[in-house]
Amino acid sequence: MSETLIEREAGAFRFVNISASREVKKAIDVAMEINKYPVLISSKAGMGKTTALRHHARKLNAFYCEVGHADKTVKGMLKMIIEATGFGTSYRFVKDLSDTAMARLYEGYSCERVLIVDEVQNLDLSAFRELLRIHEETDCALVLSGNDKRLARTRIHDSALDQIVSRLGFRVELGVPLEEDCRDIAVDFNVEGAETYQALARFGGQTSVRDLVRLLVFAEKLRGKSGGINLYRLKAAFLTIYGSKRDLKMLVG
Repeated sequence: MSETLIEREAGAFRFVNISASREVKKAIDVAMEINKYPVLISSKAGMGKTTALRHHARKLNAFYCEVGHADKTVKGMLKMIIEATGFGTSYRFVKDLSDTAMARLYEGYSCERVLIVDEVQNLDLSAFRELLRIHEETDCALVLSGNDKRLARTRIHDSALDQIVSRLGFRVELGVPLEEDCRDIAVDFNVEGAETYQALARFGGQTSVRDLVRLLVFAEKLRGKSGGINLYRLKAAFLTIYGSKRDLKMLVG
């Protein structure tokens, strides 16, 4: 939940298991059960997929990697996978890198042979093809995750990618946080009063998990060392971030 890993003053992290996390876990379970077909998790930014993926990857001791600019080529993607399995490499040629990546995945150095590739929309088409080939060769469960708008835009301009994505076995699209998600996150922040919970549900339903948590973090700082987060402090935090009383309708209508 792009920010439902909440950092506390003591430096510890707590995870709020909202619906996005449960949907992500369901997708991973499907990939593990029917590992012949990869799964795809998509959402707009800030809806919680990355934090949930990292959380479940740690719990399962799975391989997690996130595609950055340096990882989008075939070589970069292969090095990324090798590093995700806990190894480095000095190989420079694609064949050597591919063989090494497959060996690391096939030999199963983790408890669960699951490869999670986040921000997959950043991959070049050739790297995407190679990733799917490696998946077929190693029989390792594959979970793909990315930004829905960027994936859609890429597919419109590249029919070959559309054909590749059509091979997926299961898809999950994460939406805005549900009312119960907003409540569960609010409980973790010691929110007080029914009207405050209602305001947070209204706000979360119009924005994202990331924005909801940011608002609560600011409200928590304004709260000081005593009491919970009430509507007054929530409004103050909102104005601190957005600076416009006109936009308060996002909270209270």
